[in-house]
Amino acid sequence: MKLAAVSWTSLYDYVVPLGIVIIAIVLGVALEIVVRRRLARHAVVQQRVWLRVALESIDAGIATWTACLGVYVAITTSAASPTVARLLDQLLVVLVLASVTIVAVRFVGGAMRQLGYGGGQEIASATLLASVAQGLVVGLGALIILSSLGVQITPLLTALGVGGLAVALALQPPLANLFSGLQLAASRQLRPGDYVRLQTGQEGLVEDIDWRSISIREPHNNLVIVPNLLLSQAIFTNYRLPEPRVATRVPLRVAYGSDLDFVEQLALEAARLALEDIGAPSRDRAYVRVEEFGETTVNISVNYFAPRVVIQERSQSAVLRRFYEQLQGHCIGSPIKNAVRRQINP
Repeated sequence: MKLAAVSWTSLYDYVVPLGIVIIAIVLGVALEIVVRRRLARHAVVQQRVWLRVALESIDAGIATWTACLGVYVAITTSAASPTVARLLDQLLVVLVLASVTIVAVRFVGGAMRQLGYGGGQEIASATLLASVAQGLVVGLGALIILSSLGVQITPLLTALGVGGLAVALALQPPLANLFSGLQLAASRQLRPGDYVRLQTGQEGLVEDIDWRSISIREPHNNLVIVPNLLLSQAIFTNYRLPEPRVATRVPLRVAYGSDLDFVEQLALEAARLALEDIGAPSRDRAYVRVEEFGETTVNISVNYFAPRVVIQERSQSAVLRRFYEQLQGHCIGSPIKNAVRRQINP
């Protein structure tokens, strides 16, 4: 009987805390599934982007916190020695603070990227600013964890300040790129989605700005990587500033003897229809200019504002196609060699 009592006591000391931990883990997983489903449903129904950011941030966070709570309760109910209990308590504190820091890093990164790519206001560099913000959160979390362990923060910060000077001297190029990227972000001269042309001739859409470089996707789908420092010192054209509209010119030729007033009507109608064809009607009225008198034709041009530079070539092609169709309905023979005459229906 005495042996059975001893065995039951030992079994109680080990099985009960283990059961508490297992129950806490199961409850944590179930609670996280319920919370994630509710957040996902509200994010879809209400179109709340911030709920999606929160949903991505708490991945495994609730289950971890609940498991830590279960371990803490298990420690208090177990017969562990004070030294072991104190060590496990410190380990739990570090684990909880680390998980909270991870969730905060995810949320800050998602929030900065959301603001940069689709929020109410645009931020020049989503990845760059997100990386800087996440680095600050990680540093703050590390200091809090060290402080919870009893480490003196003031001497550590002093040592980091002295050592940071040596690191800054050794890492001048990377730091120059980092601060150049921050300068571009603060000045709002460049943003993801802008169409730019560099002084070296490359042009394309700005895809991203990170801590070291800027990625520009050319029209031929090539990716150009430009260091932040070089771009901050270079001359480039941003076709999105001060507004995305871009002046567009389409040269045309008509034969001598054409009714220029009628040709102008056809060209203006062609420009209107062309912009509607590509789904980008312009709020500005197009106009026609007589450029010069060539050897065999009168050279004119249709001038209008394309809504964005990325569709400029498409709009030019559409205007030419529509103008050709207009001429086909009002020409005798070739639209270049023969005069365009007004057709009067009887």
